[in-house]
Amino acid sequence: MRIGIVGLGLIGGSIALALRHAHDILGFDTDAPTRALAEERGLETVDRLDAALRADAVIVATPLAAVVPTLEAAAGRTDAVLVEVGSLKSAVAAFAERAPGGVRIVGLHPMAGSTATGLAAADPALLRGRPFLVVPTARSDERAMAVAGDLARELGGEPTVCSVEWHDRAIAMLSAVPLAVALALARAGEDVAHVAGPGFEGATRLAATPPALAEALLDGPRVKDALARFRAALDEVERGR
Repeated sequence: MRIGIVGLGLIGGSIALALRHAHDILGFDTDAPTRALAEERGLETVDRLDAALRADAVIVATPLAAVVPTLEAAAGRTDAVLVEVGSLKSAVAAFAERAPGGVRIVGLHPMAGSTATGLAAADPALLRGRPFLVVPTARSDERAMAVAGDLARELGGEPTVCSVEWHDRAIAMLSAVPLAVALALARAGEDVAHVAGPGFEGATRLAATPPALAEALLDGPRVKDALARFRAALDEVERGR
């Protein structure tokens, strides 16, 4: 299968490196040094989005803010299944509702990552053994769902189909709350962090999340509800229950 990958950062690069021996991979990134590094790592790249769209499937792995604009740019210009791998899905679902007829869009979220960023940190083993959430949209047909599931399994993951609403509620608890806790703990313990052991260091690791991603996750749907649940659970711990 010919697969275009738009965005060669940590996730897109890891996907490209994991799939390159089984598929014809074409990588595109707006950053020329990233494309050069990709070539050094054995990936074939193109310098225009249109070239990456000439594929059976196109994986959109851009930063979160660029996912919908990239889907908008691709819609109507390719017959490929568009598979986006962003951390939040509500904006994608809203775009799919108004996307041109015939466009196929499906969400796929590998539950993996790192505070490291960029192609230099990409690792083909990063996604192995991780859950993959497959999120259908109004433009997900049988073919799109099959492609997303097959990609998840080829990357070494286990696909689970869920709704957009369930996905974003789960991410609020599984990603946004741990991030908020790490940031708060790092601030609260700033004066003693210089003598911290592995417990504090591990608990505050997510505080190093890139600011743009951190902001997007903390502004995501259902985060306030998830934080309220966490505060209630923390109160129970404090009361010894």
